[in-house]
Amino acid sequence: MQPPVAPVPPGAPTTSSEYADLLELPGPERVFGTLESEESLKLRLINRAKATKPAERLEFPPSPPVSKGRYAGRAWPEMHTYAEPNYVCYQRLYFEQKNFERYGWDLGPITPVMSAMAFWVDVGLLPYHWGTDPFRHYECSAGYCLPGDPVPLMLYPPDLSVTGALAEAATIAALVAIFP
Repeated sequence: MQPPVAPVPPGAPTTSSEYADLLELPGPERVFGTLESEESLKLRLINRAKATKPAERLEFPPSPPVSKGRYAGRAWPEMHTYAEPNYVCYQRLYFEQKNFERYGWDLGPITPVMSAMAFWVDVGLLPYHWGTDPFRHYECSAGYCLPGDPVPLMLYPPDLSVTGALAEAATIAALVAIFP
């Protein structure tokens, strides 16, 4: 059990002058001032100890040398950092079903039926998809939601394209000419 602490009257000094500068907040000149070396810090502490207690001698433990050899410099192997983009570019997908493949939608037992219907619609519209943007040979995932994000079930109509319509019409005309 600790003994009770005697109350200190207001205005009485609570600490000795030896530690007064350690208990006060440092000013901007001390915080942002120039850095001092370890030798100058030791000299300052010795001078302060001489001023407060002249009979007592302040000694510091000897500091061992860090190394006896000569400093060879930094000869580390070269390191490479690869930055990967947060999108992927790939060739055009003509049979992509975003709702089921990318966003993970599942309609229960009718999912295979819906996937088969979407596949056969894509087979029928394949010339249209080939003719749409004929000079764009890639797509990027930038702008899509990430896989597994909560995305509502959406219908994606085909893009309107004159070149796609011409390719579809030419394919139908060729099929009618080949199979009368």
